[in-house]
Amino acid sequence: MRTELSEVAGRTAHTARVGITGAPAGRGPVTWGQWAIRRAMLDTEPDDHGTNVKVVVPVAPAVPTARAVEAVRGLLTVYDALRTRVHVGGDGAMHQELDGDGTFDVHVFDAADAAAATGLADAVERRWRAVRFAYDREWPVRAALVRVDGEVVCAVLVLAHVATDAMGLTLLHRALTELLRGADPAALRAASRGHQPLAEAGFQTSEKGRKRDAAARRHWVESLRDAPERLFTRRPGARPRFRQAVLASPSLPGALRTLDERWRISSSAILLAAASAVVARQSRHDRAVFQVMVSNRFQPALREAVSTVTLEGLFTLDAALGPDAGPGAFEALARRAAQAAMKTYYHAYYDKSALLDDLRGLDERRGRPVDRTCWYNDLRDMITEARSVDRREHEGVRPESSVIEWQTLGRQSETSVAWHVYSSRHFMPVSLTVDTGLIDEPAAEAMLTGFEALIVDAAEAAAAAPAAEDTVGDARGAGAAGRSRAALA
Repeated sequence: MRTELSEVAGRTAHTARVGITGAPAGRGPVTWGQWAIRRAMLDTEPDDHGTNVKVVVPVAPAVPTARAVEAVRGLLTVYDALRTRVHVGGDGAMHQELDGDGTFDVHVFDAADAAAATGLADAVERRWRAVRFAYDREWPVRAALVRVDGEVVCAVLVLAHVATDAMGLTLLHRALTELLRGADPAALRAASRGHQPLAEAGFQTSEKGRKRDAAARRHWVESLRDAPERLFTRRPGARPRFRQAVLASPSLPGALRTLDERWRISSSAILLAAASAVVARQSRHDRAVFQVMVSNRFQPALREAVSTVTLEGLFTLDAALGPDAGPGAFEALARRAAQAAMKTYYHAYYDKSALLDDLRGLDERRGRPVDRTCWYNDLRDMITEARSVDRREHEGVRPESSVIEWQTLGRQSETSVAWHVYSSRHFMPVSLTVDTGLIDEPAAEAMLTGFEALIVDAAEAAAAAPAAEDTVGDARGAGAAGRSRAALA
């Protein structure tokens, strides 16, 4: 390791260059997840930097710089995804290449105190997330350490999304924390129960993998045969323009806990039912059709994989609620959503390039396309998004009423609406990304407030009613995948 000064993220930093030698190496087909996210990135260029993701690890107690640098080096040997480059050929074909040898720069910044260190880590992370990766030429990770009085108090990773999905970020956070405390990288690698990307691609090309792929693609085609051609209509002359509204609701967390206890339906299904009802109302179609992000980590070989194992699952639900529908109707909808979600989760691991061919064939047979531009992603307990509405939480202020804030986004891939649900200390931030050529800002705000009202009103009614007796066959579904947000990412 040698250290030199360089300019990073607009600031002068020390660069600790570390070497990797003799690590696993290889070349092979991309995984289904790598193909899917890289394909989406191509669709969003030159705004594909918007898919970059982050891991920020506070280091307490602080550790010497040499140990922190070694921890980053160790992390690169624990997870092959961090040393994997993805190549796209002129014909669109992709392959992955894992490097067993190479050098990597860890950037070390100095701050005056803990508060300054936190601000500096945030500034570096924001700057790096705005810079796209050269996916075929560089490793898909950038690393920075921030120190006070010569000892590291914070570690920052910014990653290309092609390296990992949201649950993988949680695994990286945990592993880096253990390495900073002195864990052995070889022991962490040996203890991992997750496929590395090349091994995952090997399973996908096996007979068992091909059967799973075929069953999942059949589910998609059969479910979409009668789906609407278009959920939302573009206003004449309106071009795609994307904005995101963020609802910070202090009422939703408690309301969901009440419904979980009274209805015995998972909060994931309740949220999905509410989003479906709101989309059906806004689109004036009875059926909601969502691509729901599913982590696939209920499969043992993927449980602890740092890879892009998250794929879209197809969720369809007849979700129309009449104008006079009460909490009972919403409860029934949530129960149907729980059952539909189980099929979605099971059939969310497949070859997307082959699926797209299947769907093109379906469109030709129908004589019209299927609308697949609505997205849903439940990220609670996986990502804590630092949005402006959350800053008051860090200042110890808990608003009594909900707040909606807006921001403008770059180009989005095949999106009319996209829901993201987060968690934080006092709120449940819910973001709704819309193409304003299809859904204007007042309508989007009405969708968010309607989403919140469905859940909060139902919780108030459930709390006022006598508690129902427990039943054997409740709507939590079969096993942990039915109860847990671990199926989503």
